[in-house]
Amino acid sequence: MRTKLIFAVNLLIGAGLLAFVLWKYGAPALGALGAAPSAPLLAGFLATAFATLVGLSWRWGCVLSGLCGIPSLFHLTLYRSAAHCLAVLVPSGKLGGDPLRAWLASRDGVEPGKAIASVAIDRTLELASNAPFSILFGFLLLQHGIPQLERVLITVSVGTLGLAVGIFVAVRRLRRGAGLVTPLVLSMRLDRFRLVDRQLDVMTDSDASAARLVEQPGRMFGAFVAGLGANLLVIGEFFLLLSAFGLPTEPIAIVAAIFATGAAHMLPIPAGIGVLEGATMWLFQLLGYSSEVGLAVGLAARLRELIWMLPGVTYYLLHSLRAPR
Repeated sequence: MRTKLIFAVNLLIGAGLLAFVLWKYGAPALGALGAAPSAPLLAGFLATAFATLVGLSWRWGCVLSGLCGIPSLFHLTLYRSAAHCLAVLVPSGKLGGDPLRAWLASRDGVEPGKAIASVAIDRTLELASNAPFSILFGFLLLQHGIPQLERVLITVSVGTLGLAVGIFVAVRRLRRGAGLVTPLVLSMRLDRFRLVDRQLDVMTDSDASAARLVEQPGRMFGAFVAGLGANLLVIGEFFLLLSAFGLPTEPIAIVAAIFATGAAHMLPIPAGIGVLEGATMWLFQLLGYSSEVGLAVGLAARLRELIWMLPGVTYYLLHSLRAPR
């Protein structure tokens, strides 16, 4: 009950913030978005967004294929989109969709332990491939006269260092056969609970599967490079999206839009409602643009979020209608 109350309160706060900015700046921002957008550029944006989603799904499939046969790339893409939808809606730093990914893969015939390991490794690779871009974007914004981001840049840098150390320690433990999840559960004596005890075999299989993956450095490096490529496609997405609506497309404007979009989902507001729009307004004002332009960029970024969610939501709804009770 307490979790639901916090969720509802945060949602109301975000909705209130969004309503305020729309009331004050919405008309000019919506006018800018509706002023004859370019259809070819929008088509290019849609194609690039789809390519990014497929690329991320391919990376997950590359990881999973190191353990077993995999579902089709089409289904992996749908699962990735559905997980993105849940991750955006549930405040979790975009981690909330990972259990859904593992469940959808296991429902498609992948053993649960292998599905969990593949999602965990894929998420780790995503964090690792995102980190250099986050540091670079923060540094560029800092150099363009936004000193308020200095602490954010330090936090991101320390977090990246912590991630690197964590990966190093985890790989060493897995190579020694020490495991990760199972020893933690046993040391905390969580196996006393019947529900946990019944899942120990799945946890053990997950640790063993993760150990198999770290023994395939070529595959892991290829998946990491695929993540770097996906980040470059995201830059292309924002360039095409902002260009289509006649919004600023200078490199620093694209960097600001991407940085604000990522930061908005780090706060405990469902879907970053109001936070995303407020963040883009704040950053673009500091860069010398008007509040209306900043809000228009935030609304365009919101459109991108919806496009990413659309395949997964459609799949989920159609499957729910067809599935037996």
